[in-house]
This record gives sequence, C-alpha cells and structure tokens, in this order.
Amino acid sequence: MKVQWQVRTCALCYIRAHSSRRHGESVLHHKLPKYYPLADHEAHARSVAADAYWKQIRRTVNGEPVDEAQIILIVNAITSALTLRRDDVVLDLACGNGALSSYLFEKCAGLAGVEISPYLIEVAQRDFARSPRYRFHLDDALSYVVHEQDTSSFTKVLIYGAFQYFPRNDAVLVLKALNERFPAVSKVFIGNLPNKRLVDRFYRDRTPTEAELNDHEARIGVWYLPEEFEQMAQATGWHAECSCMPADFYASSYRFDVTLERPGA
Repeated sequence: MKVQWQVRTCALCYIRAHSSRRHGESVLHHKLPKYYPLADHEAHARSVAADAYWKQIRRTVNGEPVDEAQIILIVNAITSALTLRRDDVVLDLACGNGALSSYLFEKCAGLAGVEISPYLIEVAQRDFARSPRYRFHLDDALSYVVHEQDTSSFTKVLIYGAFQYFPRNDAVLVLKALNERFPAVSKVFIGNLPNKRLVDRFYRDRTPTEAELNDHEARIGVWYLPEEFEQMAQATGWHAECSCMPADFYASSYRFDVTLERPGA
C-alpha cells in the first residue's frame, strides 16, 4: 500500500497545525483522569521475569509472547525495508531491551540502541550488548537525535513498535533531526504503527475516545492514519511509503509500517 500526497509545508508549520490548535484541549486533557489503560513501560517490564524478553516489551498476544515465527516476520520486514547490508550502521531508537536489536547484529556492521527505560537498558546491556560494535545507551529518543555529536557513521534507522509512544511534537522533531543531523542515513523504518482507520478491528468490546487514540501514554499509543504519516514525513524532509505486514502476522489487521527515504534517493 503506497500513499501519495502533494503537500508542501515545513516541520514548524506542521507542529503548529497539529498541536497549537489543540493546546488548550491537551492541557485540560492531562489534568483529567484517564479512564483507559496506560502504557507504563518501565513498571510493566519490571513486573515480568528477567529473561521474559518479549513479555517485557509487550510483544505478546493475550499476554503470551509471540512465537519465533512472528519475530522472524518482523526481522525480515526490517531487513527488507532498510535494504540492510553488512556495512550498515544502525541506530535503533526506543530499542527496548535489545532482544529485537540482537537479531540484526549479524546483518550489519554496527548498531547503537537508545532507550529511555533504565530497566530495559539494563537488560539490553547485560544480555545483548557486544561492545564495541553493538551497544546500548540510556537516553530519550529526541534528546539523542538532537544532541548526539557522532552522527556521521549511522546509515539506517529503526524505530519499531515505539513511535506511537512519542508525544506528537517529539515525533515531528525526531524525524526532522534525523533528516538534518544524520547525513549518511538513507532509510528509516518505523514499524508496527496502529492504524486509526482500523480501530474497530482492535477494540471489539468498546469504542475508545478520541483522547485515548491521540494519547501517547495510552496502552497502544497514538493511532495514525497512513496519509497523516505521509504528510508528517514530507514536512520533515522525507518521502514515505506505507506498507502492511503479511496476513499471518499477529497484528497485521490493525497496524502498518512506514519506510522513509530522502526524496530523489
């Protein structure tokens, strides 16, 4: 599935259009109690066994970890979308506990994972790091892409199952910084985004409020329309192609992926 938009705008205009007009709403919204499940990634990760890697990052179905075949589907989607090569150096933003990252080690020359959760980074550094080529850092995704000085070595970027948990303004600024500060990055793969057009395929027993669907702290995070993501990508200097996972992927009925490339590449 490819989505084509003819939209020319700047990142700042995009942020203003999608956040300032809701500023009063969002301030009020955050003061109100949230009567829906919240993500709380740190607490959840600590609540399961230290070696329950897929449970820690909620790569589960009905609370049980997905099987190896599902993980291989994810890895194949990543390597294909990024056209991953042995000489690539990957930046894995919001990498979680590093379990998924580790599947890419033999497919690239190096990988740096960045994760905001102290516990998940502890797991990643303890169980998956292979210094100096495959390493993990404790940091916020936006802070890292804005402040990291050594950006020239990265050639590909992965954000899997996490972008929907970025605040909307942060999401725009992350894409903008990747475009402007990481000159050698040719592709970005953003995987497992919840598709707002397919909400009813996930919520079968209730109808979520608009506030929940737009809340990065909600259990599923922000739900995006593919064409909305295309617009955001173009506003930050990227060309986006949206795609779906194979039908046998456990979340294919309500999620989609996005591959970003530099225009004209």
